[in-house]
Parts: sequence; structure tokens; C-alpha cells
Amino acid sequence: MLKRIATIVSLLLIPLSALATPNGRASTTFEVVRITTKIHGSSSGDMFSYTSLMFTQFEGKRIVFECAQRGDICPVLESGKTYTAERDGNSIYIMMNSPELKKAVSARFRQVGSW
Repeated sequence: MLKRIATIVSLLLIPLSALATPNGRASTTFEVVRITTKIHGSSSGDMFSYTSLMFTQFEGKRIVFECAQRGDICPVLESGKTYTAERDGNSIYIMMNSPELKKAVSARFRQVGSW
């Protein structure tokens, strides 16, 4: 009887764990040690700053990430702060909100090395 209950419980938990990390992404936190920002300009005169490189403490390792978002639309992050992101292989996705955006979108940073 106990063996049967354990089997049923384990069969129920396996699908729940698959739902916890959709698309292979896993939620994680990291600390930004130093950033490099750039200014993006266009022919229409729109200009904005974005984080181009992040030097991070990520899962006990020193990893460098660069903005890999089309149009360089990455948030400006702050050194010394801890952020939450979704990790998928060598990429991380950070949720960003702004008054111009009607809904939250994720910005992609890809791992480029270590420091």
C-alpha cells in the first residue's frame, strides 16, 4: 500500500517539475560586480543607454555577459546589486519594465567569458 502511494506521488511530481522550468529555463540570482554601458542612437534621433557588458558573480563563478538583444534594448543595471534571471544554457533573460512598454519583456544577455 505504501509503495503504491509513493509511486503515485512520484508520478505526480515528475510532471510538476517539468512545468517549473518551462523551455529549459531555470530561475537563478546573480550579483553584478561591474557594468559597461553604451548609448544607442538612431537616425530618427531616439537615444538611450543600455548595459552592454556585465561582470558578475554567478553561481560562485566570475562570468561576463553581453547584451544580445536585438536593437540593444537591454536594461541599465547597477553594480553591487543582485538580480533574478532565467538561465537557458549560455544565455540569461532579465525581465524589464518601462513606461513605454505595455507589458514586461525579457532582455537576453549571453555569456562571453570569465574574468
